[in-house]
Amino acid sequence: MSPRLRALLANAGLALASIAVVLAVLEGVARLSERSHGGGKERDEASRYVEHDPRLGWRKKPGARVLFDRREYAVEVAVNSTGLRDPERSYVAEPGTFRILALGDSFVEGYTVDVDRTVTQVLEKALRGPDCPVEVLNAGTAAYSTDQEYLFYLDQGVRYSPQVVLLFAYYNDVLWNTSVNYFGSPKPLLVPLGDQLVLSNDPVPAPYRGPTPPPPPPPPAPKLRSAAFEWAKDRLARGAPRAFNSLARAGLWGPLGGDEPDDQMRVFKRRLQPLVEAAWERTDAILRALSREAAARGSRLALVYVPSRMEVSDRDWELTRLSYDMDEKVWDRGLVARRFAEIGASAGFPVLDLTPDLRGASRGVLGEPYFMHDGHWNASGHRAAAEAIERFLRQRGWVPPCAQRS
Repeated sequence: MSPRLRALLANAGLALASIAVVLAVLEGVARLSERSHGGGKERDEASRYVEHDPRLGWRKKPGARVLFDRREYAVEVAVNSTGLRDPERSYVAEPGTFRILALGDSFVEGYTVDVDRTVTQVLEKALRGPDCPVEVLNAGTAAYSTDQEYLFYLDQGVRYSPQVVLLFAYYNDVLWNTSVNYFGSPKPLLVPLGDQLVLSNDPVPAPYRGPTPPPPPPPPAPKLRSAAFEWAKDRLARGAPRAFNSLARAGLWGPLGGDEPDDQMRVFKRRLQPLVEAAWERTDAILRALSREAAARGSRLALVYVPSRMEVSDRDWELTRLSYDMDEKVWDRGLVARRFAEIGASAGFPVLDLTPDLRGASRGVLGEPYFMHDGHWNASGHRAAAEAIERFLRQRGWVPPCAQRS
């Protein structure tokens, strides 16, 4: 064998060995990531810090603590003595304190980030100062819809005497406002009667747990697979869905498509749907009632629209459309934000759509405002939302003079 051939073979062997080492390292990192934070599986955390409430359906337990241990975050949720995921607050504020009350669901509760990174705490730190006492109270509870947020305001929120009330709205609130059951958990129902809202399903029954089910059969032996391959496949589907489908046609994996969209997504359909229109009318009535109640107590109300990830990210919208075979002539991802804006304009309260600010917070491969798998805001998303709300409040003069100067 010639010296030149031996050198070529040695270099080829070295290159193959280097590739093998890199692939092994990638596989190891992918498997470690897969095992960390509980592998991304939910562990029924809600049962450890949420309890039945005969009026609201459920509420957070005062003093409870629970660890959310997921693939993308590990966060402890601690509930204060009045049932908020917040620093300790008294119902009566210190003299001179300006209060903002945030009503909402899991985006406001913020169990995906540490408490000091939630939208309410970031906003509070931006507004308060040594001689400017401002409190932004986090009254968000996971899975609440607008009707429960309204009832919470009447029962608990008014006791904090806020000067400003922020109602955070998400697209799935609309249809849940006409339901008495949230995935097996009974909830209240508000029914319009003239100009009033009458509470139905009152008291809300406790969830039926039933007999303890038998233990599941042992899982089948896991198939031999590459964690690094699955990781790359998942990232490609979410980052470049059309390229993913192109490789699927080559036989590497199954293509996107064929899934059924959740019923809650029907609010994005362009055509008139009687059930969806009835849900919008109910949502409109609840928001108008909240606006009247806040005004009667000297508070200002604003609605903050929280877009889903597909409303913010063009890639995620494309992934959603490919997964559910959604024709853009039938579906409109900007429809829900516009409907909330129309309600606010008609009812006389301002609406802040966070979509542009969250789009502006996207840095592509350097970071997005949403978690990839979870779909909630990460710390960047909470910060972008807080900054947008801060500007919104300052522009309207809805903050005290000391905060306006800062």
